[in-house]
Amino acid sequence: MREAARFEFNESVEARSQISFAARPYIVDSTIRSLQSGVSGSGHTARDLVDIGCALDELGVRELIVNLSWKDGIAACEGLAARGLKQAKIVGTFRARHPMAAEWARQGMAAGCDEICFESASGGDHLKRLADPVLSGNKAVSHGFAEDYPYPEVVELVRAGVALGCQSQSFHDSYFRFALTPEGAKAFYRAVRRDVPDCPPLYVHLSNFYGNATMTAAAALAAGADAADVCMNGIGHHCGHIQMSELVTVLAALYHVDVGIRLDRLKAVSDLVRERTGVPLPLHSPVVGENGFMIDGAYWAAEANIPYEERIHAKFPIPPVAVGNCETVVWAPGTINNGAVRARLRSMGLDEAFIPDAVVERIIRDLEATLRQRNAYPAWMTDGEFEQLCRDAVRHGAAIG
Repeated sequence: MREAARFEFNESVEARSQISFAARPYIVDSTIRSLQSGVSGSGHTARDLVDIGCALDELGVRELIVNLSWKDGIAACEGLAARGLKQAKIVGTFRARHPMAAEWARQGMAAGCDEICFESASGGDHLKRLADPVLSGNKAVSHGFAEDYPYPEVVELVRAGVALGCQSQSFHDSYFRFALTPEGAKAFYRAVRRDVPDCPPLYVHLSNFYGNATMTAAAALAAGADAADVCMNGIGHHCGHIQMSELVTVLAALYHVDVGIRLDRLKAVSDLVRERTGVPLPLHSPVVGENGFMIDGAYWAAEANIPYEERIHAKFPIPPVAVGNCETVVWAPGTINNGAVRARLRSMGLDEAFIPDAVVERIIRDLEATLRQRNAYPAWMTDGEFEQLCRDAVRHGAAIG
């Protein structure tokens, strides 16, 4: 990725003193688990989950997290194991306090899970009872905090996990009571590292209820969390989970941290998830949204003759191609003017000096009339449509002349 423009205060001593990334932070993924949830409204099949998981593996995630207690969980794990993954572990998870916990662990191991993650064990002894059969079966174990625990119990459970060889400890928004601020995230992860210095990798798993999941996750990673548990397209309950595309792009462009994700494939995998599930993505979603790299034609025209790096409005902090997306220019009645139209005519190779003002004014009127007839969102015209409108108006003007 071409380096984003630097803001000097990001590099100030005060700002840098608050940053302490783990040596090699990485990404784990809960897209499959979140699609399994009824809240997602997804129309996928078990085969779709497998295909999505394989695409995420090729993207560079380190773990694919699947809920073994929900529909298609076992089938998805079996399919992923049969396909063979390049990098990602298959991690089966479920609530540790459920009476079926031991059986789900057994089924997950039989389905090909590399690791079983017990969510919210009631204590160290409980975690050990559940983990021992898994470890005896030569599978790995991990633990996630998805309930309300006093902090001393957190420390106790993390220490118990160290004794068992837990591969990770994940902290969910439900543990944080949906109240974690970026500042609180930094304080929390530093505290766990201080109080359990030999702890395994620490994960952050957040909902986006307040719209701050991306930056709170970035803060957690900047304070030493090892990995973020994300979802492609932000799918999940409580307004979705950490949006993978947003977080990995923030880390790459603003913090200059590589988490091993193929950024140029983000848009393609985002599209695959949408196609297989029917779960829509808002057009203006950052990074992978259809309108994520959109420019108003009037802004484009005003800076069309300025070198790209000197532009203010008609450029982006990173090139769209870096994340597999593309730039789009649109035209709307609210901003268009004669100068913008003439700039577009020049870009079409037309000698706009010989085009009378009456033709330019006709183009603007035709744009307004076309959008008025549509009477629907979006109230703008694509650049391709606008170019055709311009050519038709110029030909019409020439015929009259």
